Amino acid sequence: MLELYYLEEADSICSNRVLMTLSEKNITEWAPRKLVLLNRDQFKEDYLKLNPKAQVPTLVHNGIPIRESSIICDYIDNLKPEIPLKPENIADIAHMREWIKDSDESAYQATASINFVTKFRLEIPLKQMEKRWKKVTDIERLHRQQSCVYEGLDSPYVLRAIGAWDRIFGKMDQILSDGRPWIMGDQFTLVETSFAPFIKVLEMLRLLDIWLEGRPNVNRWWKTIISRSSYIKLEEYPGQSLDASTPHAKAGAQVSTKVKELLENYRKIMP
Repeated sequence: MLELYYLEEADSICSNRVLMTLSEKNITEWAPRKLVLLNRDQFKEDYLKLNPKAQVPTLVHNGIPIRESSIICDYIDNLKPEIPLKPENIADIAHMREWIKDSDESAYQATASINFVTKFRLEIPLKQMEKRWKKVTDIERLHRQQSCVYEGLDSPYVLRAIGAWDRIFGKMDQILSDGRPWIMGDQFTLVETSFAPFIKVLEMLRLLDIWLEGRPNVNRWWKTIISRSSYIKLEEYPGQSLDASTPHAKAGAQVSTKVKELLENYRKIMP
């Protein structure tokens, strides 16, 4: 039996990774265990037994918890051979995992920082955030969130985030320049399900074009991803809309000019 403890809010970029992977694998027999971020469900005793770090999502397979979204996605791909999301060649698998490692280490933190300095900072009362921080189990995450909320766009984490996405999109555009449809070549893989939910947040904030300008190959790749049913299904969940009236879109509109300036400054100081 598969059970997925997950969030449906748009900010649950890691839950969306798993939901996309389940959809791509055409695995429909799983029990949803929905958590609510603002209710602090991830800090409740029963959930902490499954995930002591209070991170979401967690997959439970026949009573055994599987944690960390990229590990969960890899686990799901191994559940059945049909519709493989990993290459056959072991060298290609290693290269795929390099991309996923970059998504875990750089893209995740970059997306989280940009989300906190926009939607979270502008939508959630400070007292509510400070109450939430008392339960955060990771000191690096705590410092990043506090810096983005207290310092806003002047936070060093924001410049790092803008630079991280510039590097990632540059690398993507280069590898896609040979005309391949997907990062790993002709096969849609876990690289796509790892990055797509993060990039979706940038699009919801109406900031994505800032990085994609002048990068036709990534534009082509992204347009193909958003046409897939696994991505479209995410629109069914609350707060996932790309409509201009959403909190994400409104928050992004307030900072877009400054984000462009920061990106220009980053490109001047970095090779």
